[in-house]
Amino acid sequence: MRPTIGITPDALTSIRAIITGSDSTLETGGALFGHEHALLVTSASGPGPNAVHQSGYFLRDLEHTQLAADRAHKVDRSQWIGEWHTHPSGPPEPSPLDLNTYVSHLVDPELRFERFIALIGSLNPWPHLSAWVLVHSQDRIELHRAALTLAANDRCTRDEMTPDQDTE
Repeated sequence: MRPTIGITPDALTSIRAIITGSDSTLETGGALFGHEHALLVTSASGPGPNAVHQSGYFLRDLEHTQLAADRAHKVDRSQWIGEWHTHPSGPPEPSPLDLNTYVSHLVDPELRFERFIALIGSLNPWPHLSAWVLVHSQDRIELHRAALTLAANDRCTRDEMTPDQDTE
């Protein structure tokens, strides 16, 4: 069964605003905060003023991200649960570089991730977000394409921005 990731309207609005205000030829992104076990994204940070934007990769401003993490934790005890970024010309799926980054987070014993959420924005073939969950279980890491739903209070509805209907 395909996992489902919930995202709050505020988090989705933040991501949309950053994508809209960015150079569409360069990657941008940020961190996702929320609740790992619920697969719920409650807020999303932007790249930060010292981020590195290239056509094939993106590096967050870590100081900016830490401040965003502190704010998110104060609001609803959210934790860092993943990352979002754009692929200006490539497919909306994790690249080998993306996968290496996500796996390094999952196997880092200090971070203690069991799952890591990745959202990838693409304009190709239409503006949308694709959702992914990496799961660390025993000796293996599994990558799952996920459904993305708009979380409103305690219920979720399908988000129109994500017409990504592929199945696992």
